[in-house]
Amino acid sequence: MDINNKINKNRYIKNFFKDRNLIFVITAIIFIWTIIYLIFFYQPVYKSNAKVWIKELTTESFVANLNSESQLTPLTSAGNPILTQIEILKSNQLKDFLVNYIKNNYPEFSKKSIKEIRDIVDKSLKAKSKVGTDIINITVSWNAPQEAKKLLQLVLKEYDSINLLINKKIRTARRKYIDIKLAEIENKLSEIRKDIKGYKSENLAINLDTESDRLIEQKILISTKLEEVNASVSSLQSSINELEQQLSLKPNEALNAVALGANNQNLVELRTNLNQAIQQYEYDIIKLADTNPRIIAQKNKIEAIKRQIKEQIKLSLGEYANNQKINIFDPVREKLAENLITNQVKFISLKAEQQSLNDSISKINLVLAGIPEKKFTLDNLEQTERTLSKAYDELREKQIEAKIKEAEAVSSIVIVDIPDLPKEASFPTPIHVLTLAVLFGFGLGLSASVLKTLIEDICDDPELIEYITQSSILGAIPWTEKAFDNEKASIISNIAYNNVLSSLLIKCYKQNAKVLTFTSTALKKPQSSIMYQLACGLEKQGHSVVIIDADFRIPAICKSAQIDNKIKANLSDLIIHFENQTRKKQPLSSENVLDSLIIDNNKISHLGNRDAVLEPYEFFGTSAFSFIVETLKEKFDWVLIDTGAAHITPEFLIVSRLSDGVVLLANRTITYSILDSVSKSIREAGISIIGTIIRESNSRLEREYEKYLLSQEDEASQQSDIIDLEWDNNQA
Repeated sequence: MDINNKINKNRYIKNFFKDRNLIFVITAIIFIWTIIYLIFFYQPVYKSNAKVWIKELTTESFVANLNSESQLTPLTSAGNPILTQIEILKSNQLKDFLVNYIKNNYPEFSKKSIKEIRDIVDKSLKAKSKVGTDIINITVSWNAPQEAKKLLQLVLKEYDSINLLINKKIRTARRKYIDIKLAEIENKLSEIRKDIKGYKSENLAINLDTESDRLIEQKILISTKLEEVNASVSSLQSSINELEQQLSLKPNEALNAVALGANNQNLVELRTNLNQAIQQYEYDIIKLADTNPRIIAQKNKIEAIKRQIKEQIKLSLGEYANNQKINIFDPVREKLAENLITNQVKFISLKAEQQSLNDSISKINLVLAGIPEKKFTLDNLEQTERTLSKAYDELREKQIEAKIKEAEAVSSIVIVDIPDLPKEASFPTPIHVLTLAVLFGFGLGLSASVLKTLIEDICDDPELIEYITQSSILGAIPWTEKAFDNEKASIISNIAYNNVLSSLLIKCYKQNAKVLTFTSTALKKPQSSIMYQLACGLEKQGHSVVIIDADFRIPAICKSAQIDNKIKANLSDLIIHFENQTRKKQPLSSENVLDSLIIDNNKISHLGNRDAVLEPYEFFGTSAFSFIVETLKEKFDWVLIDTGAAHITPEFLIVSRLSDGVVLLANRTITYSILDSVSKSIREAGISIIGTIIRESNSRLEREYEKYLLSQEDEASQQSDIIDLEWDNNQA
């Protein structure tokens, strides 16, 4: 119910009905132009449809698996291969093919430019895919069904060729890429093998494992030999030390002793005799005393042999005979010296051998220490060689497979539905065009109505006025446009004023309102005369009425009542007088208010200004004006206050607060925005709106009164006919 009420109160919807002639005219114009277009310019369009299935190019591998086989695989996670195929269908290559074919085979297009034909092709060729499928629907539109089918067949053929060429290019590019990479790997493999060969030759590293084992064995043998030599050296060292202690000679001294006189037979014989004599002496000394001739004889013999030995030494040594370090010893010491020298020679030989073995072990250790580095370098080279060799073998297989795939390149398109022959024209047909024209014209008419509503902003609908002001319509004052005579116009006006007065009295009695403020939404002063007419109606019913003209800017009521010359004191002067008394704290007299009133010929009391006041705002906020209103409210049945335009004069709200309610006058040209603004400001100020009086052209009252006059004329005519008939009968 609320929704229907809002729709009924909507000014745009209401104006649609008011502007129905405008909407109809616009719709009719569009409809007529559409018929002209259909007769002279319209060409039917026929659509030929086909469906193609985009499949993956998965074929069995013959030698090796190339993995990335299909061109349909998107490069990004957000890619869609079907949309890619649709873009191929929209590509310039396919469009250029169609443009050239149309230009060369259709005479009516031979004089058109390439750009014009391309625009036609863009509109004619359509491709779309249903979500979740690999099917593409391709449509070609043309002005003849056979040609539409033929063009679609050409499109499919060219599309298939482009797709096949793309696939072949992909496979050829893959094969060429493999060829390039294979050549690069082959060159690197050749270089690495050359490096391995050179490294082995340079570092004698044919087989590092065998060489390492051999060096370790050699090291063990040499170490064993070294241990034996060390043992021999230690043994000889001990023997030499012992012999040196026995001889008290160093090896060089023993060498010299052994070398001199070793082959002198006389010396040998003398030493033998000396030894025998000494032994005999030692044997006899035990038994005999030193003075025994035998002992003395043996001593002399020993001394004689020693002298002979010295003589032989001199003969053997010559000038070295007196050298204390060069002596010729006896055979026992000679043997010891000989052993010492021999051991020394062996010792020196073993030391040399020991040094040689240590050097050999050091060399072996040095070679063994370098083997891990050689092995690491060689292993890296060999690992690189193995990797490159494996890659070369795999790429070699892929090269063979790529050549096979390149040779067997196929299209990824499968035609599911061949191009069909259109049996009837596609949308829009003439019926569609006419329907759309009517809808467009109707929509354009509605838009024009809305635009007219916004531009004019006229609010002349009573129900809409009630909706905006949230108060009822008190009545409508006709805006008489028909050629009624003054008497008939006066009758219509009196009826309207009486209706308004009746509604006003009912509303005021319900709300106990006696003081009413009248205002208008227009700059002119129509409310002054209307308010005066209502005051006259109240006075005729026996009510006492006073009118306060609070519009100091344009004082009009006194002039309309022709009493402006009778004004004793201006209302503004009276307010100033009361204000001065208030400041002086003097009592205010209601008699002064009543004495200032002027009564016109219709017994209506007036209080207003004869002279205009440009800035009257400060007068109405005073206690003096409030006192005047309260005084008149007590003395009269009705107090009617006239104010300026509600949306312009700032004093309107101040004056209205002193009244029991506001009566709005909405003229014929009242705008929606002004009425809405005035109503909101009054409601926000907490002032009651008694109702609204509207001015209405071609009002219902006028129409009813016109019908009444016609019925009166008909009745009078019938009475005249009856009288004439009776007269004729009487004459007969």
